[in-house]
Amino acid sequence: MMGISSNNQKTNSAVERALTILEYISSKTGPVGVNEIANELSLAKSTTHRLLDTLKSRGFVVQDDTIEKYDIGLKAIEVGMSGLKNWNLVDIASAYIKQLAADLSETSFLAVYDEGEIVYVYKVEGQRAVITNSQLGTRKPVHCTALGKAMMSSLHLEEVDQILNEKGMEKFTEKTIVDRQRFFEELSKIRELGYAMDDEEVEIGLTCFAAPIYSYTGKAVAGISVAGPTERMIQNKNKITEQLLEASNFISRRLGYVPAMRKSL
Repeated sequence: MMGISSNNQKTNSAVERALTILEYISSKTGPVGVNEIANELSLAKSTTHRLLDTLKSRGFVVQDDTIEKYDIGLKAIEVGMSGLKNWNLVDIASAYIKQLAADLSETSFLAVYDEGEIVYVYKVEGQRAVITNSQLGTRKPVHCTALGKAMMSSLHLEEVDQILNEKGMEKFTEKTIVDRQRFFEELSKIRELGYAMDDEEVEIGLTCFAAPIYSYTGKAVAGISVAGPTERMIQNKNKITEQLLEASNFISRRLGYVPAMRKSL
């Protein structure tokens, strides 16, 4: 019995180390070498080699022989995707949206993209929330909403250009961006910051911040936002955007998004 227990402990330890290696590789934006993995995870190089060989033989990692580095394999993606098939976006995101509304006391939204517009699919009002015309099922343009811009930031410029050709760039307020080049510059800024802003572009006095939600495809499939009176939103900008980015990252990860996978797809 002592021998069986000892063997089980060794097996569990090996499995745990292999999974840790897999998680580490998936967190990187490019292939990583054995030395880096061993050093970062405090593993012996020989152990790291052995576990990588096992993961490679099962397709969970792939090796680039030219640079002797490892990346996530198709088997890992396959397993991850099989766990996503019964997950519902609203079910996953609702808890985070409720938390945003509770922590920030403003209105928090979840929206998806559909045929050149955003569609609001979930909404929670905070204690200080103001009444907005954004109800569930409401559609709004992508060019003037923080949610729309956040989702557009993951698309190629050719795709964005086509959407704008089809939908136009209607001017709602004096602050609405209607110049295409300026809109492209705005998307570049969003990609750098990780979040988008509606600076009174739909309604004067109302400001919104939004962050994209990515799926395993690497593209934004939805967005979450916080909206409220401009003065309060600007005053609390850092806190709002920090919590938005944290929430969007958690939701994206639950949808199977890994930065390294996005780069490779």
